[in-house]
Amino acid sequence: MLTLTKDRALALAMLLITGIMLVETRNIPEPTSWQPYGSALFPRILLAVVALLSLLILVRTFFGSPNRSPAPRHAWREWIIQNRSILALFGAFGLYAALLPIIGYIAATLAFLLASLALLMGVDTKRKWLINLAVSVTLTFSVYVIFRFGLNVWLP
Repeated sequence: MLTLTKDRALALAMLLITGIMLVETRNIPEPTSWQPYGSALFPRILLAVVALLSLLILVRTFFGSPNRSPAPRHAWREWIIQNRSILALFGAFGLYAALLPIIGYIAATLAFLLASLALLMGVDTKRKWLINLAVSVTLTFSVYVIFRFGLNVWLP
């Protein structure tokens, strides 16, 4: 009897997602007269690579060692505790994406970088706070200047 392992579930989920996304690439406009391949080529290549790797993971799950014991039911709690910084970063990025159109690029990016670098580096000393502040301010304004004046792209 086949059991649904984590790797097998991941592979199946990724195959489903890439399949849906490949179908959705048909909504990308066709190439114009000055485009030799069109805008959909690169996403389709990336999705094909992801689908191929997912298929390899799926095939590999059938040839793995059958002696692996299933994880205990409470393992997810331990995983959450061990990876709370990563989960906090995902939450911070979600908040950043939500606040970006509301408060603008500079304020949202500065707050996101300050929070994420504080999570990653820790801010237990004055030196780390200064490094965090310097990196956050420099990156925020450098990217803004490059996009706004170098590439002529308006940021929110």
